[in-house]
Amino acid sequence: MARKSHDDALGMAGAETIIGAGVTVQGNLSSESDIIIDGTLTGDIKTEGDVTVGVNAQISANIQATHVTVAGNLVGNITATGEASIRETGHVKGDIRAGGLSVSTGGVFIGRSLMTPPERLQPADIDTAEEHGA
Repeated sequence: MARKSHDDALGMAGAETIIGAGVTVQGNLSSESDIIIDGTLTGDIKTEGDVTVGVNAQISANIQATHVTVAGNLVGNITATGEASIRETGHVKGDIRAGGLSVSTGGVFIGRSLMTPPERLQPADIDTAEEHGA
């Protein structure tokens, strides 16, 4: 029997930590790689990878990650060095600090956002790069 992969179900491959629908976790979650949550979690999440909150997820947590995608329900703050994305089925109640933020039509965001874009090249940096043949 063919099994539907997590990549097909949630749009993300390579996650080492997966909390499926119907699973309840209470406590903090820490990882060096990607995390997919489609169940219920109460606690904080911290990873150097990405976090995907699936459509069935009910999460009460602060999230620190590289990129965060929310398709379910999240009550808590997001801190992402990359982009935070709220899909059309996503609901976030909390503050978001990220390098980029996107909210799809139908997605709900109740809170404050602070954009922290990556450092941009200054004109002096461009001139120096051209002198060195870049």
